Amino acid sequence: MGDTKTEILEASKVLLGIDNDESDKLIMLLIDEVTDAVLSYCRLEVLPRQLVSFIPTLVAERFAGNKNAGVKSITEGERRVEYCEEDYDFLAAYAARLRPFVSRKVKVPSDLDAKEENNDKSV
Repeated sequence: MGDTKTEILEASKVLLGIDNDESDKLIMLLIDEVTDAVLSYCRLEVLPRQLVSFIPTLVAERFAGNKNAGVKSITEGERRVEYCEEDYDFLAAYAARLRPFVSRKVKVPSDLDAKEENNDKSV
């Protein structure tokens, strides 16, 4: 995701109105976090090209929402990130946008529980 990450960084900075490199490390960290969250939410291993242009929107929301987007501390050596405790699910607002990309090939525990409940009711 080398060139794609740079593309997302530049788009995020445009959305945030940032024209210097001072916040690049934080924005890159947020790009990683948001991308991982989207991949996890959609149960995908690779980010579809159609979502690459959506990531900067999410990054800008996380950055602008709390200047540090819930990041309490960042450690460079052995890369450690510590987040503030919060119950806010920033992807919930974008569920409709992400729904077409959710993979049903992967089963999660909640899918298995729902299937068992349906089998119990049909008996």
